[in-house]
Amino acid sequence: MSEIMAIASGTWRKILRMKVVYFLIACVYVLIGSAYNYDVLSLQHHRDLMIDISLVLNTVAAFIVVISLTFDIPREIREGVASTLLTKPLGRTQYVIGKAVGTIVTGVVICGLVALGFFVIFNLAFGEKIALTMIQSHLLVILSLVPMTAIGAFFAVVLPEMIAPIVTVVAVWFSYSTGVLSKASILYGGILPDLDLFNFKSHAVYGGAIGWDYIGLVFVWGLIFSAFAISAASLVFNYKDIK
Repeated sequence: MSEIMAIASGTWRKILRMKVVYFLIACVYVLIGSAYNYDVLSLQHHRDLMIDISLVLNTVAAFIVVISLTFDIPREIREGVASTLLTKPLGRTQYVIGKAVGTIVTGVVICGLVALGFFVIFNLAFGEKIALTMIQSHLLVILSLVPMTAIGAFFAVVLPEMIAPIVTVVAVWFSYSTGVLSKASILYGGILPDLDLFNFKSHAVYGGAIGWDYIGLVFVWGLIFSAFAISAASLVFNYKDIK
């Protein structure tokens, strides 16, 4: 367990210490706040526009964090950074779990800051209290980090360095499109996870609050899928020849 936490802490500290991360978060705040100036162009729907922009940018932030994992793992293996740990009996399993946990923590911090900034900007712009629906919608974005990270970790240890990020992007896109693809059984047979579950955030904002039981079930599903994906990645990784 100590090895896992050491790897995880090394992962999130490395990213969260980068000043460019907070510069990008500040840029996100500017983009969210700029929606207030589109009252005329949006026909007085700038309030809804600000909500949409915050959710989209928070989702993009989560996705970028996951993609960084697909570059980080192959790079560390290629450079021999984790060579000592990988020679231990359980070293590779601990490595994969640690990198996944570190990535999730990183994503939670970054997405949490984006959500918190949106709440402050929205309150200052419209003088309204933050509705429960807005909190729930951003919470679902944060929870989506769990299955997305598992997908990224799987492809990061299975595929070559230059291919893993591309395949991860495609896999996540397909996973968010299962609602449409399920109508075409020849394209989708139920193999990919249904990340479209987390898209209910849009309905939460415009259609009223969703039950906490739904959010809890989605989170449990994400944990179960992640356990399966990480186990599969670890199994493949343990038999992979690393030079």
